[in-house]
Amino acid sequence: MNVNNRQATIAGGFLIALGLIWWLNLWWLLLPAALVIGGVGAFLQRRAVGRNNEALHAGLWGVGLGLLFLLDFVWPGILFLAGGSILLRGREAQAQAMIEQTFDRVRGRIRPNRRAQNVPVESVATFAVPIQTNETTHLHE
Repeated sequence: MNVNNRQATIAGGFLIALGLIWWLNLWWLLLPAALVIGGVGAFLQRRAVGRNNEALHAGLWGVGLGLLFLLDFVWPGILFLAGGSILLRGREAQAQAMIEQTFDRVRGRIRPNRRAQNVPVESVATFAVPIQTNETTHLHE
């Protein structure tokens, strides 16, 4: 997908979402949705340039704040996010691996895994089959 198509898709999706919010009177959903989308976008952007530690913290704070505003659990939740962010420091690679495993598992349940699977071959047995002829074999004592 080229840049123009991608931008058009994003703009179209945004306008449809805004229309649904207006139609269903879900204005309270705008801030949490913007924070979650921003957190995911920041995560993907930083990860694309190789800044994995920053990506993880940006995603944690963006998605976390979005969920806190959605659940109306802001101030105690910010303390939880800050504590989680401090505990995460130095363990970003392990957390990243866990996140990828979780997404791989979820993708596997939703659609079949399209990656090639390596199946180990234990052993191959060959059997010699005698050629049938009309000769009779006599055994002598």
